[in-house]
Amino acid sequence: MKFTFKGFCHQKSDDIWEDIPEKRSIPRTILDLLLSPTYHLPRTVNTVRIYKDRNCFSVCPRCKKVIEYEYQSYCGSCGQYLDWSKLDDTEEEFIGWDGVEDEN
Repeated sequence: MKFTFKGFCHQKSDDIWEDIPEKRSIPRTILDLLLSPTYHLPRTVNTVRIYKDRNCFSVCPRCKKVIEYEYQSYCGSCGQYLDWSKLDDTEEEFIGWDGVEDEN
């Protein structure tokens, strides 16, 4: 990240001055991240979480958070561009159970 130095700080009584980087706003930082080339390259969704109540949710390959809707173009958490072409070959991650039916 690029810092611009606009402020100075007086540290001690010995007249030692130090540069302080200008703090960037959160919206500007998010915009810079979204416009960075790495987020524009599609990453393949390769993990599906299956919960005990049989609900299945895909997982973002960048931030590892659950994707709310299947086949959405971008992750709602980090903004990563998603590729859904290999959804049938995904890894299954069982949450709260081992993937085997209970006989009880």
